[in-house]
Amino acid sequence: MTQFESFMSGWGWAVFCLVSAFFSAGVSLINQYMKQPGHFLVFWSRVWVVLVLAPLIAQMTMPTDPLFYGAVLLTALLGVTADIRTFNVAARYGGGVVLRVQPLIVFLSFFLWFFFDPHMLGKYIAHPFNTAGILVALLGCAYFSARLRKCHISRAAFTEMLPVRVCYSLTTVLGKYAMTHGPLTGAVYGYMFAQSAIGAAMIGGYSIWLEGKPLPAPVVWRTKKMLIASLLAGFGWILSMTFKNYAMAFIPNPSYQAAINQTSPVFVAIFYWLVKHKEEADVASGMGVVASATLLALMAV
Repeated sequence: MTQFESFMSGWGWAVFCLVSAFFSAGVSLINQYMKQPGHFLVFWSRVWVVLVLAPLIAQMTMPTDPLFYGAVLLTALLGVTADIRTFNVAARYGGGVVLRVQPLIVFLSFFLWFFFDPHMLGKYIAHPFNTAGILVALLGCAYFSARLRKCHISRAAFTEMLPVRVCYSLTTVLGKYAMTHGPLTGAVYGYMFAQSAIGAAMIGGYSIWLEGKPLPAPVVWRTKKMLIASLLAGFGWILSMTFKNYAMAFIPNPSYQAAINQTSPVFVAIFYWLVKHKEEADVASGMGVVASATLLALMAV
């Protein structure tokens, strides 16, 4: 076992999940300020990802297992759909709201993983104290994340994000599954490259079709503002997914990543405080998310 593998098998995956959550928070804020059409923004951001990663991919040993590419294909179909809606909802309600309506992903991904690794259930039974702590931590991450805003979450935003939560739950589990079917570095970057290439092709065709449709207002998808927004989204996504994928390769259950990712609203709340955004966050609930994520790491490592 290399020094990196030893680190990642211990505290490393938790640290990488936290760094991924930081960049994920940044990506969620982009369209709150840029307010670009979600499908165009996802398209161009995926194009930049493909262009940036192509030279790296050419130097790597890529996975050869068909199961890897099958999982990536499914994550592309689900992830792109969810990303488009997420950007659109963020433009209407703000990045903080988008992040705070996603705690359900923690529980869906926790139980879905048993279909891929049924032996994990035996490990939980063999360590009841740790398992109880993990469940408390997962519940805490979800509970405090949902309470992070003092006023209630918009019912409209909650309803619009429901399909997103299902899609992201499935991509969380499939992402972990993909990381176990190829060489580590090739799987990490191959996942991002292949998913982005598939996603760009899907959305590109749809965007061209949409541009030719008679709409109430003209939709332009080649503007300076779109360029800036898509570059920020693309590079933010690469950074977030790099740390997330490396963590997924070593994490016992993908729901742990989803739980630690609930610290994203805390980072958003800090940003809002720094820029004096009018939305006020519940500091106590924010600290509750951090404490729950810490407990999760202690119980799971």
